[in-house]
Formats: sequence, structure tokens, C-alpha cells
Amino acid sequence: MSASPGNFEPPLGAEPTQVVRSPEQVALHFPIAGPTSRMLAYGIDLIAVGLLELALFVLLMLVTPLASATQRWLERFSEDLDPANQEQIAGFMLAFFAMMILFQMVVEWGYFTFFEMAMGGRSPGKRVLGLRVMRDGGLPLTLRESLLRNLMRTVDMLPAQYLIGLVAMVMSNEGKRLGDLVAGTIVVRNDAAPAPRPLPARDAGASSAFRFERAQLERIGAAEGALIRQALRRSEEFARDQSDAIIARAVEALCAKLPHGPVPPAEQRAFLLALLDAVRGR
Repeated sequence: MSASPGNFEPPLGAEPTQVVRSPEQVALHFPIAGPTSRMLAYGIDLIAVGLLELALFVLLMLVTPLASATQRWLERFSEDLDPANQEQIAGFMLAFFAMMILFQMVVEWGYFTFFEMAMGGRSPGKRVLGLRVMRDGGLPLTLRESLLRNLMRTVDMLPAQYLIGLVAMVMSNEGKRLGDLVAGTIVVRNDAAPAPRPLPARDAGASSAFRFERAQLERIGAAEGALIRQALRRSEEFARDQSDAIIARAVEALCAKLPHGPVPPAEQRAFLLALLDAVRGR
């Protein structure tokens, strides 16, 4: 994930991103997950689903009358079964596989829907790969969208090995399978944020230009300290006019908090550096 101010747009040829705007109108660019990472995440989830199905099947056999009822049904079926009746055998096998497929689909739907709701759009596989499902536009996933996208797995997995879903992802500019298109969702990467820039070193000249009373420094709490550090770091990331605007807004807020008289634009960065030094040394 990366952040940018204003109406910044990624350069041509850059990987596709989902843009989300914070309340401060800072554009957050989430890289869209590609087919490879999504298939790897699904592979992890598929192993978890298989283990869950096995556990549920054993649990049903142990704590419910299902085991004895199944045994009685099989005994009656074997007594009535004519080995020469191939249609009867085929019908039994078809009914058995249909029940197993239905059981698997119900467990898989419940698995993905539950974890997407409980973990903010992430299944265990997506969490391992650093992926997240969100609505188009960056809004959080809701139960409606989760149900829709997971019900569409029955189509995406056809004819086998998620072939339709994979083709849809490759053809879509946003890497969407059919379930994402129907539900209006998108899968993005939660890339690790880059390490923050180091804070400027102590500036003796700036510290001597501004003096702060003890009562003023006592008004500088954790929020104000974070504002100073963030303003100094972000001022080095953007163009000069944007950097000056960031510094000016921070100085205005801090002057009102201290209180302190107006600071000329040319001295505002020195003001922040002096205040940072004073907060460090108190």
C-alpha cells in the first residue's frame, strides 16, 4: 500500500491499483492481487477446507445417529441390490457423489464467508499471502458481497481446477473472477508499508532561533509529537509546494496549541525542528 496526496495518479505502465481516499483526502493505492498469489492463497485454504471437512465428517459420525442410520441403509441396499443391475449401482454411486459434492460446497461456502466476515475480507490463505477482499471503491466487505462472490465459486471452478475463474482473472484488467464481477468486489495486496524516513538530526541553529517555555512544552502530548514527526517526514516526500503546505498546516495547529505567535513561512521548518528538539530534551 502506498499513500499520495491530492489527485496523484500512478504513472502509465504501473501495476493496476485500487485507489481509496482517506477522510483527509489522501489517496491510498492498493496493488491488485494477481492470479498467482490468489491461486496460492486458495491452495492454502483448500487444505484447510479439506481438514475441516474431515473433522466435521468424523464429528457427525461420532455425536449423531448418522453412522448407525447409514449402516442400516447400506445393509438394506445390499440386500436389495442385484449385482447384474448396472443402472441401480450407477444410481447409487451418483447419489453418493452428489451428497459428497454438496457437503463439500456447503463447507467451502461457510468457510470463506465466515472468515471474510470475521477477518475483514481475509481467509486464512489470503492472510498468509497478504491479500484482502474489499468492495469496489475500497469500502469494507459486507455479508451480501461475501455470499454472492462465494456462491459464484460453483461457476468459477468449472469445468475443473477453477479454469473459468482463472480465465476471467487473466482477461480482467482488475484481476476479477466471475464472483468478483457479480458481487462488485476486488482482491488487493496489503503490501508492507515502507520504513518511515529517519527524523532530521538535531539542528542547533533552529533550536537557538526559537525558545519555548516549560508551560508550552507541557501542552505537547503524544498527538502533537506525532504531528511534528509526520510533518517533517512527509515534507521530504513531496514537491516543494506540497511540502510547504504540509509544514504550514502543522505549524498553524501547533501555534494554536502552545500558544505561539505567527511564524513566517521561511522559518516554519526551523520552528518544527526547534520544537522537536525541545520535546526530545524535556
